[in-house]
Amino acid sequence: MVFNSWASRVDSILASVPLVTANGHGPLEYSDDEYQQAMKKLQQCSMQFEDIPIYPINEQIANKLIEDQLKEANDKPDF
Repeated sequence: MVFNSWASRVDSILASVPLVTANGHGPLEYSDDEYQQAMKKLQQCSMQFEDIPIYPINEQIANKLIEDQLKEANDKPDF
């Protein structure tokens, strides 16, 4: 149950990552505020075991998850 709840929160964070910058001038990049905010949220997403929170996502993993999310979204065909 703990893992499923955590995975759902991670999925929700990734689903909310925009594909383009807030000003609409290009694809989202590492230096953009939205990207950094998503990385921070992912790193703060903990699995709660009784009174012990575990934070399995570090900066590198957060970056890779967001890169994968953006790549997957950009690889989808437009219909």
